[in-house]
Amino acid sequence: MATSRETVLYYDPQGGEQTTKLKAILVQMGVRIKNIAPEAVGQTIGCLLGRKGFDARENPEAPALEQPMLVLDGFTDKRLEILLREMKKHSVSVPYKAIVTETNIGWIFHQLYEELAREHEAMSR
Repeated sequence: MATSRETVLYYDPQGGEQTTKLKAILVQMGVRIKNIAPEAVGQTIGCLLGRKGFDARENPEAPALEQPMLVLDGFTDKRLEILLREMKKHSVSVPYKAIVTETNIGWIFHQLYEELAREHEAMSR
């Protein structure tokens, strides 16, 4: 399959079978995967994606994040549908997901995580 311009920033503190399944789905779809290490959660989304104008922050705060998170860049609606369908089909659950926007590309990774956690909690009530 041809490689796309789609990229996923993937953070998973636990790893394991779910990570293996998700990565297999992404590879099959031709999506670039950038694993986010715990020490990188203090960088901006733009920096982690390698975008111009988003330089690495020196000595960034890197709090421990407990849940897996996907940040999706360059996905069309159709490709997003395919990804979500494949995740469901293979029982892969990532509670925190976001699409890169002009607004959140400048956010620090852990700040986006915290916002998604608040939204997830509000929706779970």
